[in-house]
Amino acid sequence: MPSIARDISYIDLNFCGTPKAIATGVYMSSAGVALVDPGPGSCLDTLTAALAAQGIGVRDIESVLLTHIHLDHAGATGLLVRENPRIKVFVHEKGAPHVIDPSKLVNSANQLWGVDGVKKLWGTVLSVPESNLTVLRGGEHIHGAGRRFDVQYTPGHASHHVSYFDGSEGLAWAGDTAGLRFTPSVVFTLPPTPPPDIDLEAWRESLAKLRAWHPQTVFITHFGPYSDAPAHLDHLETSLADVGEMARRALASEASDDEKYARFKRDVEDYVRAGGVTDEDVRPLEHVGPLEFNWRGLVRYWKKKTSA
Repeated sequence: MPSIARDISYIDLNFCGTPKAIATGVYMSSAGVALVDPGPGSCLDTLTAALAAQGIGVRDIESVLLTHIHLDHAGATGLLVRENPRIKVFVHEKGAPHVIDPSKLVNSANQLWGVDGVKKLWGTVLSVPESNLTVLRGGEHIHGAGRRFDVQYTPGHASHHVSYFDGSEGLAWAGDTAGLRFTPSVVFTLPPTPPPDIDLEAWRESLAKLRAWHPQTVFITHFGPYSDAPAHLDHLETSLADVGEMARRALASEASDDEKYARFKRDVEDYVRAGGVTDEDVRPLEHVGPLEFNWRGLVRYWKKKTSA
């Protein structure tokens, strides 16, 4: 389990047999264990085995900090709470109803991947009792595993997204708000833009909130910690504008829908190559940021902008 600092580490959940796709943050202390984004139910065995290798059982987990409720981040939460009903779950107020009753979340996923696909990719999704939840709005100061975290509401990728800041370590847990990045050797990020909540203006405001913490390290679920936080966040803001413009240009063309997507896909692939990253570096992208879903989210965003 790679270490970040002192008693802070993270687990590679090896999602779909792919390294560097989904990471879960782990805080260990005498007060208990805190997890940041436990990942999907399909990776629960990987998660618990990695914890057990460090002498941690599910009964040792005292809190789960969710950046948002998408299944790749939060899907395993109900399974953990079933085994340990004492776990406190932190979640934004817009996501809380779907943690209590995940049926709409699962039904939405079924429409994207099919019922069999959801079971294979995301596993079992169980409800979490309301009594286990600490509901957040942003601006709070919370405690987990003996640590204090500042909370900010950071929408843009999702309307129910929050980020957490461990000021004692200069460490921002930014979920998907700080984008996708798979190698520390090159500062190259991509924004994950699946439907339905993409809001580029709100996203830029959220990046400003992350910068205001002056983090030394930014941790993203896809994938891991980066100690060049200012450069990382600057690149993500540029990438957000660039990829958003690629979608706008493709959508404005006179081509067919399939041709518009093909243009967007080609433009993003060229952008990745120009960024100096290899095909192997971005291999996890097909599992956690497929371009077809990113296209759909940006199309929805630009159509809403046009109609407004």
